Amino acid sequence: MIIHAQTGQYRSRTLRPGLRRRVAARRTPEMSAELRQAVGITLCVALFFLLAGGQFFHWVTGNDFQQVEQLHAVSASLDSANITLRAKKAGLLSPKHIEAVAAVRFGLHVPVSGQVHRL
Repeated sequence: MIIHAQTGQYRSRTLRPGLRRRVAARRTPEMSAELRQAVGITLCVALFFLLAGGQFFHWVTGNDFQQVEQLHAVSASLDSANITLRAKKAGLLSPKHIEAVAAVRFGLHVPVSGQVHRL
């Protein structure tokens, strides 16, 4: 079985110099005055909406930025309050403070070395 039995050398058709095809320059008719005015108005309206949309998104992102800044300020104040409260908690839970409160309120004292205490 011969695979390429029908194949031959490809030769492009050559045309005589007088019969060559010339690329015709396409001339588009000029735009009419009404069409030019409609295109101008459409472009102006599109530019207006583009600028208005840009201003709207600038306003929205500005408001979001202000909200984020306010939340950062609130977060910073809550962090400082948390640090203060943790320090106060650590002071209240210290063994020295607990012994002092127990002595004043309940009359409890740490046993001295001579006293016997059972667990």
